Amino acid sequence: MYQHVIIQQHARLSEKRRQLCIETDREHLVPLEDVDTLTLSNHQSVITTCLLNDLVENGSSVIICGRNHQPTGILMPFGAYSRRLSLIQLQIHLPKPRQKRIWQRIVQQKIKNQGKCLSLAGKKDIVTVLADKVHSGDDKNVEAVAAARYFKELFGKGFIRHDADLANSALDYGYAIIRSSIARFLAVYGFEPCLGIHHHSETNAFNLADDIIEPFRPVVDLYVYTHPSEDVELSREMKQGLVALLRENIQLGKETVSMDYAIESVVQNLIRCYREKEEQFLLPELLPLSPHRYE
Repeated sequence: MYQHVIIQQHARLSEKRRQLCIETDREHLVPLEDVDTLTLSNHQSVITTCLLNDLVENGSSVIICGRNHQPTGILMPFGAYSRRLSLIQLQIHLPKPRQKRIWQRIVQQKIKNQGKCLSLAGKKDIVTVLADKVHSGDDKNVEAVAAARYFKELFGKGFIRHDADLANSALDYGYAIIRSSIARFLAVYGFEPCLGIHHHSETNAFNLADDIIEPFRPVVDLYVYTHPSEDVELSREMKQGLVALLRENIQLGKETVSMDYAIESVVQNLIRCYREKEEQFLLPELLPLSPHRYE
């Protein structure tokens, strides 16, 4: 699966001979086995229940956007992993020391990737030095200190995260796309996404996805910084570019892989960490933006 389909105009979507059939002014066909994500960003579109079922059985995820074109919901595969209960029990009984070490590793890699993002953006790397100050469980909340410095350096001293501006809208959209991919792989491999490592909100069904996304966020940050726009709201091209980040190159260990591949590998590696079969949690390293070329 490698295609990320976005529906931004009135269309009827159905299944036709194991293909995603998109009917607009003409008919478009995409093999179901190639569909990684389907994003519905037009409220006049119609989709059949048969197609929804076939997509989730295929392991694809369906993202639904609200009137502001921000993702508001996700339909994921459920029960695809035959031994889901044993993994959920591992999540529930994960020893606190290991839980804190995993979170420490996540925060350290996030900060390193933020530093790399600043360097790639032609800015001064003022955060990487903080990575070594992250202790087990990040009890000093170094992550927040690094984030405060990082966003001001990247987007300017007047930038405020979560303000109602285009840059923040683009960041939120990009994060939501990556989060949905992480959530899908968590479901496919049998995790209960609400059981997080660090995030534990009772109102968040995807705490674990919000843990894993952290070192991936700078990919979105770098894209938004390098694609400035004078538009008032997200353009079609910007949204397509943010979805396409799932096909961007990223470093994982000694390999250069696509974002989607890296996300799946990180989820697989997390299982081994939970089972004490891996000492080190393998996480992605930021690279210059470049689409992954499949052999």
